[in-house]
Amino acid sequence: MAENDVLRFERRANHAVLTLNRSEKRNALNGAVFEALDRAFAAIEADKSIRAMVLRGEGAAFSSGVDLRELEQVESSGGRWAVSPPEAFRRLEALPIPTIAAVQGATLTGGLVLALLCDLRVAAENAGLGMTPARIGRVPEYFVFRKFIALIGPAHTAEIMYTAAPIAAKRAYEIGLVDRVVADERLATEAEAMAERIAANAPLSLRAMKASVRRCLSDAYNAAHEDIDEMRKAVLSSRDGKEGVRAFLEKRKPVWSGE
Repeated sequence: MAENDVLRFERRANHAVLTLNRSEKRNALNGAVFEALDRAFAAIEADKSIRAMVLRGEGAAFSSGVDLRELEQVESSGGRWAVSPPEAFRRLEALPIPTIAAVQGATLTGGLVLALLCDLRVAAENAGLGMTPARIGRVPEYFVFRKFIALIGPAHTAEIMYTAAPIAAKRAYEIGLVDRVVADERLATEAEAMAERIAANAPLSLRAMKASVRRCLSDAYNAAHEDIDEMRKAVLSSRDGKEGVRAFLEKRKPVWSGE
C-alpha cells in the first residue's frame, strides 16, 4: 500500500505490521479505514507465511475511535459503510495467528476495541485507554462487553464503561487491560520484537494455541444476548442517542432527556 493510504501494510520476514495512517485525525476509524482493515485481514488469512501481526497507529495517537462526523452523515442518510465496524472487529478477533496491538496516546472506544481484540497489548507510557459511549448516549455491542469482562472482570469493566474516563497505561497494566508498558520511544521496537519472538515458534502450534484459547471462552462468546441487542438498538435510536452525537459534533454539553 502507498504511504498516503489510510492503512499501511508492511511485510517483515515472518510477520506483518499494520499502521493506522490518519494521524491528522488521531487515526479516527472511518469507512475507508474499515475497508482497508478488511482487505488487510483477508490478505493475512490467505498467507500462511505470516505468523504474527502488529497493529499500531501513526503519530501521537493509536486511535481516537470511530469518526463520528462521518458516521452521523452515513446514518442520517440511511446508508451504511461497505464494511461495518463489527464486521472488521470480528474479522480481527478471528485471525488465526497471534496479534499484538501497540498503543500510544489516545486509545479510545473503537480504537480500544481494536486493541482489545488483539491477543496481546503493549502500551506506551503516554497511552490513555477509555470507552466513551456513555458520553454520547451510545452502547457498545455485546461482544465488546464480553471481551472486556473476559480480560479484566465485571467491576473494572463497569468502571471503564460507566465513568467514560480514560485510564493511564500504568493503571491499565494493573488491571490486566494491557500486558506490558514501555517507554514511549520504545513502543514500536518492543512490539515488533515480541512479534518476532512469537513468529519464530512453530506456526501450527501457534494457530492451535490461539484456537484453544478461543474455545476455552466459547461459552461466554456464545451466551444468548438477543434481548441485549434489542436494548442497544433502542438506545441508539432514542432522542438521547441522537442528542449525544449532535452535542459532540457541535462541541457542547449534551442535554439528556432520558428518552
